[in-house]
Formats: sequence, C-alpha cells, structure tokens
Amino acid sequence: MRRLVALAIAGLVVTPSMASDPDYLARMLKGRVAGTAQRCIMPDFSARPQVIDRTAIVYYDTRGTTYVGRFKGGCPALRDYRRIAVRRTGPRLCANDAVHIAEETGGDFGFCTFSGFTPYRKK
Repeated sequence: MRRLVALAIAGLVVTPSMASDPDYLARMLKGRVAGTAQRCIMPDFSARPQVIDRTAIVYYDTRGTTYVGRFKGGCPALRDYRRIAVRRTGPRLCANDAVHIAEETGGDFGFCTFSGFTPYRKK
C-alpha cells in the first residue's frame, strides 16, 4: 500500500479497465478519424483512462478528442487487478513517460513506456 501511495504522489493512479476483446478499440473509435501521432497530450484526467488489451491506454480531452497511447512493445504486466501509476515530467503526458504497474498488496511489476499518442476526432 505504501508503494501505491508513493506512486500516487508521482502521478495519476488508476485501476485499469481492461478490454481484451480485439474489436473493442475499433468499436470505441467508430465514427472517428485518426490524426497525426503526437509526442505529448493534455488529457482530461477527470475521465477514467481505459487500458486496451495490454497494448495501449485510451485518454480523453475536454474538446472531445480521444487519444490512443500505445506502449513500446506492449505492456504484458497489466492485469485486471493491478493498478497503474503514470509518472509525468510536467503537466503534459508524453512519449517515454513511465506507467508503473503495482498491486494493492505492495507487489511491483515494473513499468512500461509510451511510444506516442494518436488523436481520433469525430468525422
């Protein structure tokens, strides 16, 4: 538990909502068009991010843009019962920012890093 408190101080801590259905992301992005990948985003942290099949996290912003942040090489340590803590270096969330994986029992499962973020906007 102390580990999660330390992670919470460093950044956002959430319990991931895993979506392992291969078509889940496609359904989520239906009616949206992909833009040019970005290095950093300003997500709306009041909206709960969603973990997609251990390969990405979906974030939202206040203007209605959905961002898909993919991990370098995936993130096999993610599980339904584990929590993530995103360590940001500033107010923005950027490529190479670390996502630490932990359990409430104190187990630490390392980290994954973002490769970038693809914005999706309504058509």
